[in-house]
Amino acid sequence: MVVMISGIIRKDDDKRVCVLFSDDNRMAEGTVPACKIISNTGFSKEEVEGLEKYLRESEPDIWEEALKVNPLKGFLGM
Repeated sequence: MVVMISGIIRKDDDKRVCVLFSDDNRMAEGTVPACKIISNTGFSKEEVEGLEKYLRESEPDIWEEALKVNPLKGFLGM
């Protein structure tokens, strides 16, 4: 499974990080701090529950990784 973490997304006073899970033809997107899957293609209900558990248990690490993301680097293809 591939896990990709966005940078910190700010909207008004709200901060969140998007986490994308992909595996073959399946994909799910979740967010922290909500720790909820917001879109899912192909994962079972039980697997989604497991992904949400992962988000809850890994939230501090996800925020730490999100701080390292440089959005301009990705945008410019560096």
